Parts: sequence; C-alpha cells; structure tokens
Amino acid sequence: MPMTRQIDHTLLGATALAAAVGVVMVGSASGSLAHESYHIWEYEFAFRQLVAVLLGSAAMLAATFIPLDKLTSWKVAFPLLAVTWLGLFAAFFQKPVAGTHRWLQLPVSSIQPSAVAKVALPLALAALLGRPYPDRRARWRAQRLALGLIAGTVAIVLVEPDLGSAVLLLVAAVSILLLADVPLRPLAGLGAAATAVFLIAVAIKPYRVERLRTFFGETSYQVQQSLIAVGGGGLLGRGLGQSLQKLFYLPQPHTDFIFAVIGEELGLAGTFGTLTLLGVIVVRALRAARRASTPAAGLLAGGLAVTLGVQALLNISVCLKLLPAKGLPLPLLSAGGSDVMLTLVAIGLLLNVGKEGA
Repeated sequence: MPMTRQIDHTLLGATALAAAVGVVMVGSASGSLAHESYHIWEYEFAFRQLVAVLLGSAAMLAATFIPLDKLTSWKVAFPLLAVTWLGLFAAFFQKPVAGTHRWLQLPVSSIQPSAVAKVALPLALAALLGRPYPDRRARWRAQRLALGLIAGTVAIVLVEPDLGSAVLLLVAAVSILLLADVPLRPLAGLGAAATAVFLIAVAIKPYRVERLRTFFGETSYQVQQSLIAVGGGGLLGRGLGQSLQKLFYLPQPHTDFIFAVIGEELGLAGTFGTLTLLGVIVVRALRAARRASTPAAGLLAGGLAVTLGVQALLNISVCLKLLPAKGLPLPLLSAGGSDVMLTLVAIGLLLNVGKEGA
C-alpha cells in the first residue's frame, strides 16, 4: 500500500487564489460590456464566474477523495470518454453558436464538451497505457487503441471547428504517450498525420489564413489592442476597474484577453503575479506526476499538467503577439463556466494523485 500524504496545500492555495482573482478580474473586465452590449446586469459575468468556481470547487473536492484506483480504471475512464464523444457529436445537431458547434445546450445551462475532453482523454489514456500487459503484442494493441482514441477525439473537436482545443488535446495526449514509453515510430506517424491535417484545416478557413498573415505581417486589431492594454499598465497599472481598452476597444476582454486587462489594470506586478500563480500550479502538478504511486496516476497527472501549462502559455502568447490569434481561455481566470469547472476537476485529480504519492 502506498503511503498516504496530506493534500498539497500549495497547489490548493494557488488554485483558490487564481480562481478568486479570476472572479474579480472578470467582473472588472466585463461590466461595461454586459451593460451596454448585452443589456444585462453589470456583474452578470462575474456572478456566473463565481457560480462556476463554486460548482467546480465541489467537483474538485469529489475528484480529490474518490479512490484513485477506481478513477484510473477502464470501467470509469472509457465510459467517461464515450459520454464526452456523445456530447461532441450531439453539439452538431444543435443550433450553431457564433458559427461553431462547440456548445451543447442543456435545459438549465450549456456546456462545452471539448472542455470535458481535456480531462476525459488523459484519464482514458492513463487507464489504457498505465496497465501491466503480459507481452509486447498486448501492449502494442493497447498503444494502437490509444492512437485511435487520440485521433478520434482530436478530429471531432477540429471539425467543430475548434483548432486551439484540438492542438491542446493533441499536445497533452502526445506527452502521455512519451511518458508511457510508446515507440517513436508510431509517434512520428501521428505527428506527420496531425501536421498535414492541421495545415489543411488552416488552409480551408480564410480567417485562419488571415490570422497567420497578420501574425507575420501587420498586427491584427484585437492583438494590437491587447498590446496597447498591456503596455499602458506600466509597472503597477492604472488601478482595478480603470482599464480603458475594455471600453469596447479590446474584443472579448473578459475571456480570451483577460490577461491584457490584468496587465493594464494591475501592471507588470499583476501579470507577474498571474504568471507566478499559474507557474506554481503547473510545477506542483508535475511534482504530483513524479511522485505518483502508480503508472496510471503518473500518466494522468503528467497529461493534466501539460494541459494546464500549455493552455496558459498559448493564451498569454496570443495576448503578447508571440503566437497567431486563437481563442483559448486562460485557466481559472478567463470567463467560461465549462473551462473553469473542468480545470478545477483536473486540479482535484492532481490533488488526489499527490496525496496518494509514494
């Protein structure tokens, strides 16, 4: 039996602080937008963010204390991935939102199945590749099945279309394959196929080609406004609630470009603090992966750590024009119920892995 450790209070504290900052900054960034553009209560988006944090915290608590061996068994992981696929498919039979099929409308609210996939796919891969196999042939069959699960999940998300989430899922999945010592030959094949598919996906969508053009040439409008916001914050910022760019200059200030609002209102100090919080979360996640009590738990924690780290890196890089524009939320900080709740579930799983570490 592995030695049971205490919950990682550093990871829990950094998560709680980041989520709290997210509620405050979403309220600051979205007030004028909510009132003037959506004609709703000024703090509606902040209230929704708070509800998502509270519900996600309850789910995080459950994920922390459910027996880890049950969570990483195929009897739990595979049905969860199957339900996620059903959700992804069901979204195609509903009315598109902003020209995409990323949302599944439920009677009470809506959910983004691709956010669920960020947890479900690593869980399924960990359950599949973390098991002992009697011989090389059985293990090779498991690896081929893993490649099929990755290809299927990424393809459905890509068709929604959601290129950013598809890339994120692929990167996290490949990290699990590497940790599981999958031979380089199938990985190279997966990489070549993925590169070809993503290049085609970019080429057939004019707006994606335009994003690449503006990245390598003149700056796009939204990224230009983001750079103005970050640069205008200086060392200590204009002050909480005092952003000028959020007043209908910066598109989606409470979601994709929340980091720019943090930079303008809280300055370099605020952005450094944000990076520190997210960095602590990722480092503690990697620590949980390294000290995991079972191979499956280690693969799960490693995949989730990569997901959180790469998602944060992609969002911030777009805000600073280090990568072409792509809509991915900043974990725990951007407005978005599905992503916030599933991020908290992922951290609950990391806390679970950490407390059972050997």
